[in-house]
Amino acid sequence: MAVSSSNNLPHNLVGFVTDPVSKQVILTFIKDSNIGYAEVIDGSSDEAIEYLKNNRSPKTIIVDISNSELPMSDLGKIIDSGVPSMNIITIGSKNDVGLFRDLMSLGVSDYLVKPINTTLLKKAIDDASSEKKFETHEKTGKLIYFTNSVGGAGATTTSINIGWILANRHFKQTMLMDLDFLFGAVHLMLDIKAENSYLNMLESPEKIDGYFIETIIKRYDKRLFYLGGLEDLARETEFNLAAFGALINSIKKQFNYVLMDAPRNVSGINNVAMKKADTIVFMVEMSITSAQNTARFLEFLASEQSTSRIVIIANKVGLSSAGALTNASFENVIDRKIDYMMPLDEGVALAAANIGQPLAISSNPLTDVLESITIDLVGKKDLKQLTEELQEQEVSPLEKIKSTVLGWIGSSSAK
Repeated sequence: MAVSSSNNLPHNLVGFVTDPVSKQVILTFIKDSNIGYAEVIDGSSDEAIEYLKNNRSPKTIIVDISNSELPMSDLGKIIDSGVPSMNIITIGSKNDVGLFRDLMSLGVSDYLVKPINTTLLKKAIDDASSEKKFETHEKTGKLIYFTNSVGGAGATTTSINIGWILANRHFKQTMLMDLDFLFGAVHLMLDIKAENSYLNMLESPEKIDGYFIETIIKRYDKRLFYLGGLEDLARETEFNLAAFGALINSIKKQFNYVLMDAPRNVSGINNVAMKKADTIVFMVEMSITSAQNTARFLEFLASEQSTSRIVIIANKVGLSSAGALTNASFENVIDRKIDYMMPLDEGVALAAANIGQPLAISSNPLTDVLESITIDLVGKKDLKQLTEELQEQEVSPLEKIKSTVLGWIGSSSAK
């Protein structure tokens, strides 16, 4: 189901405008500047949001907000739908300083008042790119690190399905990275061929650049991507940890979420990834071995003074086996609560893995739990709540007048 690498490249510029004059100015700018991978589409905020849900975020997006009744709310949705590194330039018909300041505070790079021209447009795009380049606290996507307490505890299955949910139900540009270079299985569960250009890059820091990364990632569907590779078992590869750190930093700018499926060790590349992770997910089973390994893992993170949030998920809950621990016994060993319990449904998981598709695509008890975990890992209000809050802040002039009149009536009644 993977799409060829050439189709993975995001556009350099996409514009959404509502009038032919602005459209022609942007098209002229694209031609004069010799910008490839660029297009201008008839539309406004709604079309821009729909585009971002179904395509890679462009490096720069131009959005016409002339006809928007709630521009702050619309731009909030656009920011939520795009990747952190995307530059946003707005154009509109109102010369409103207040609106300009509000848009800047939201994260928009510039606001141009119609009629626009190529000189102003070029300056806005150049300034936006420069700000991103030299920003000390540049916005990046979230990194979530998955690993097991024991073999087969479900880190691979869980990371893949949460990645699919983020991409297809929350409309987030999501990257799945497989850090198991010997026996990784993410590509098999997505029916994608693993290639070694990724590993070659980790041996050569000079190859770390945005374009090269774009050419080696694999696309599973509209918003879900994969990066991984398998090294020769007879060859011991020395990976450059600085190169890997640079790779993570680059990818976090291009995706909303980066999910890493890591083998069970805390050295080398895994340690670099954990230190950069926003959240570490530890998959466990209800056995004494799993409890012991979990306790040791938590002690290691404490000794490293890790600031990552830790989420513990018990998998295969309901499986009867000799020596299985109760929840209370397991939690007593690790000295903390288990965050989530996933019901046993090995048949569903195995069937999905064998056909190379996430089990979350179909309706089953595991999907409901995975959806709850995904919402928790996102760690912020959902889009509906965000939109409602923005709309409350952005009261229309008519509503302001209505509120004022009702206030007068209330004051008169009180007298």
